Amino acid sequence: MTTCPRCGEPAEPGQLVCLECGGRIALKEESGERRSLDRLPAVALLLCVVVIGAAALGFALSELTDDSGGDSSASDRTSEPSPSAGAGAPQTETETGDSQPPSKSLLLQWPKDLTAYTVVLVSSSDRPAARRVALEAAKSGLEAGMLRSDDFDLGTNLWIVFAGRFDNQESAERQAGNLAERYPGAYATLVKPVS
Repeated sequence: MTTCPRCGEPAEPGQLVCLECGGRIALKEESGERRSLDRLPAVALLLCVVVIGAAALGFALSELTDDSGGDSSASDRTSEPSPSAGAGAPQTETETGDSQPPSKSLLLQWPKDLTAYTVVLVSSSDRPAARRVALEAAKSGLEAGMLRSDDFDLGTNLWIVFAGRFDNQESAERQAGNLAERYPGAYATLVKPVS
């Protein structure tokens, strides 16, 4: 049983106003419980936001720092057999023992000792971003690949996305002109290995 703090008249449990003087009756026990229960959904929501944010940040960091972007990763491969995978081509065995033809990378490899012209589509210090551009170009039908600029005297700490290999500058410039709409700033250049 509670009493009115103003006039001292007894009040029923849960009564908000004194029937005698009209004063407000403080419900100390209930108000303390109610406040802690009112905060519970907000705390749970805040905890969910923190967990989801941490997961998103972890995923973003793993994508940005992923160094498994070698040119032979599984995401770059086609499921089609390579042109040499005919009747006498070597087969690889899966874990179940089935044999399947070896797969090949979508990206064009530049031999370390080759000097030739190419079209530079993009230059970036961000390897994963350059790789995405190279894969997109390769999937669209271009003979595209990636070069590390330091290996070919094309700058410092850059990843070069290139399209094609050409014997002369004119052919490379013609291809650069054809690709200029899709890749603004595409240009022909000579790729020469660093000696």
